[in-house]
Amino acid sequence: MSVLVKLSTSLREHVPGYDPINGLQVAVNGTSTPLALAQSLNLPEDEITIIMVNGLHAALDTPVHDGDRVAFFPPVGGG
Repeated sequence: MSVLVKLSTSLREHVPGYDPINGLQVAVNGTSTPLALAQSLNLPEDEITIIMVNGLHAALDTPVHDGDRVAFFPPVGGG
């Protein structure tokens, strides 16, 4: 099973060689979650504020299936 992981801004620094254009294909066994993906990529959980699975807002424990797209976003600031 494989999922496409996309990382936004500062989260990219935690994955050496991350390609912001193509993202990262991650192989997972069985049903996974965004939390398990984040842990496998050594992403600090406290730096993740938004998770999207297939373009929809998701939680850390949302089931992830083969072919899904998972995006992680850090806190967003500005005005």
